Amino acid sequence: MKKLLLCTLALLACLLMPGCKRESSDIGLDLIDNLVGTTFTDTVTLQAYSELEDTISTTNLSANILGHLSDPVFGDSEAGIYAEFALAGDAVNFGEAPSIDSVVLTLQISGYYGDTNSTVGIRVHRLTESLDSETTYHQDATMEHDPTPINQNLNGYTLRPNTSMVVDTGVYNAHMRIRLSPQFGQELLNHQAELNNDFSGYLPGLYITAVSHTGNRGYMLTSNMTSALTGITLYYHNANEQNKRYTFPCSEKCVRFTHISHNYETSQSSDFVEEVLQNQHAIGQEVLYVQGGGGVKTHITFPNLEHAFDHLDKRVVIHRAELVVTDMEPSNPYLTHPTALTLQGIGKSDSAVRFIPDDDYYTSVAYYGGTYDASKHEYRFRVTKWVQQLILQQGDWSNSINLIVRGSGVRPHRLVLDGTHLDSPTRLRLEIAYSTY
Repeated sequence: MKKLLLCTLALLACLLMPGCKRESSDIGLDLIDNLVGTTFTDTVTLQAYSELEDTISTTNLSANILGHLSDPVFGDSEAGIYAEFALAGDAVNFGEAPSIDSVVLTLQISGYYGDTNSTVGIRVHRLTESLDSETTYHQDATMEHDPTPINQNLNGYTLRPNTSMVVDTGVYNAHMRIRLSPQFGQELLNHQAELNNDFSGYLPGLYITAVSHTGNRGYMLTSNMTSALTGITLYYHNANEQNKRYTFPCSEKCVRFTHISHNYETSQSSDFVEEVLQNQHAIGQEVLYVQGGGGVKTHITFPNLEHAFDHLDKRVVIHRAELVVTDMEPSNPYLTHPTALTLQGIGKSDSAVRFIPDDDYYTSVAYYGGTYDASKHEYRFRVTKWVQQLILQQGDWSNSINLIVRGSGVRPHRLVLDGTHLDSPTRLRLEIAYSTY
């Protein structure tokens, strides 16, 4: 104990002396909890490049995306929603001689991305093909639908995501109201028997899509389709009563998925086009990209990590390993960073993606990290267990991982991040604190 105290005092005295310099192995000391007795490095070799994401499932997620967006780096993207609706109860009774006053599709707004000063051209179509509860729909899936839209306003819709709305005598949280054609509403009133007998057979669902935008960037909204604020509402009267209303909800049992398409050919960034579309991986040394909505991922390889400590001829204990990702456009006013990223481990034998052992699926968000630090404009992932297992060659791990937007199916956000070039202090890097015995 006395020996340890003397060593600690000597180290403190050295650091306080003007002529005493920290060794290069101390890089990152302040970032890794000042673990005394360990060696630090952030110069582990890594290679990275960005590429198109694989297809992702968007079936029955917590939210759906709708909108049209122009990005000078990532090009144009559009998103639409395929969704079933249902009866509010076991059966509906519209009364004698029902007549439509108006019909409105409402979409609860749970978030947005882009420029809310823009307007987006939205089209609502009737599906002519039924959704299947046993099918997994990916973001590139499509369904047959009537080509003629049934919404009245075809010019564009603005977004007020933080404004409550007064409807009738009630005040409701922010939502979008899309008035549909009265012919569609009257048809539903006229076919009460078919709706009660086989609702999804008569009305398989709606396709709600965005086709254009005006303004700076456009926007994408996220909507909780199973919210009480989402549904098709008929306002009508019958022979005996006025001011009647009935809503067909999109319940938890209703199938729904988001269709997302990206047109990267409209990108104004030559680096993006060359790296992502033309597979010029060397550009990853300068700049890298990540995009939600099944868009773009960054593939990271540590070619020498398994044998990085072999020259020590000792056993190595990894006390902490952190992957650091830095945002290169922190002040973008409309195309903001994702709130969180995540990593995909890759199997050595089958190349299948899976959770790494540090993932919060097994640990916790507080341990794993991956959330945005606004003060440093960066994300940090703790990958200690993964690195240790890789060095010990435990588990079926390759030396590569993928960096993606967390919750990509419901978050269209994107990120431009620093590359791997060693001359940048904000480069993509792996910081390791270790000891030997």
